[in-house]
Amino acid sequence: MLAQARIFTQRPASSARRCVRPSRVTVRAVAYSSDISEESYVCLGLAQCFRKGQGGLVPVNVIEPLSASSLECLANGARTSYKAVTGVTFGDAMRRKREELPEVFREAHFCENFEFRCEAAARTWSRPHAQDNLMDIVPLGKSRSNFNFSLEDKRVLNMENVVNDSDNIKQDMSIDVYGRKKADEYAAKQAADSAAKAAEAAVEDKKRREEEDLDMLLLA
Repeated sequence: MLAQARIFTQRPASSARRCVRPSRVTVRAVAYSSDISEESYVCLGLAQCFRKGQGGLVPVNVIEPLSASSLECLANGARTSYKAVTGVTFGDAMRRKREELPEVFREAHFCENFEFRCEAAARTWSRPHAQDNLMDIVPLGKSRSNFNFSLEDKRVLNMENVVNDSDNIKQDMSIDVYGRKKADEYAAKQAADSAAKAAEAAVEDKKRREEEDLDMLLLA
C-alpha cells in the first residue's frame, strides 16, 4: 500500500493536468442549466440570412433563439427575416436536437454563440409578462410561419464595415448640418441685427445733420 501511494504521488504533473481537463468541460456544461430547468420554454427562429461570395449573395438559413420581446414584435406585424418560429424545451435546444425541430429547421445552421444566446432568451421567457401574455403566440411543440417576412433589408453575415475618407467627409457634413449650421444661422442673425441698427443710426445721424444745417441757415 505504501509503495502504491508513493507511485501515485510521483506521477508527472502533465498526467495530472490531463485528468483535470475533462472535469472543466463538465462543470461548464452543468453551469448552463444550473438555474434553468430543461423543461423551460425557449423560442427558436429560422432566419433567412446571406453570405457574401464572389458571385454575389448566397442564401443561408440560420437557427437563432428569440427573446420574448422579439417574438412579441413579430406577432404585432413587424418586418422580419424569420421564415418560421418554433417553441421547444430549453434542454432540447441546448443539445441541438434537430429531430425535435420542424423539418424546415433541420438543414439550417445554428448561429454563433448559440448556447449563450439560448440561455439569455430562455430567461426572458420566465418573466411574468411573457408567462401570462406571450406563451400562446407559438406554443411548446408548435411552429408558426405567418409573420411579416421581408428581405428588403437583407442580413449579410460576413459583411465588413470598411471606413474610408468619404465616410469621414459625410460625418463632417452631418456635424456641419447639426452643429455648425445652427451656429452659422445664429451668427447671420446677429450680423443682420447689427446691420439694421447701424442703418437706423445712420438715418438718425443724417436727420440730425440736416436739422443742424437748417438751424445754421436760419441763424445766418
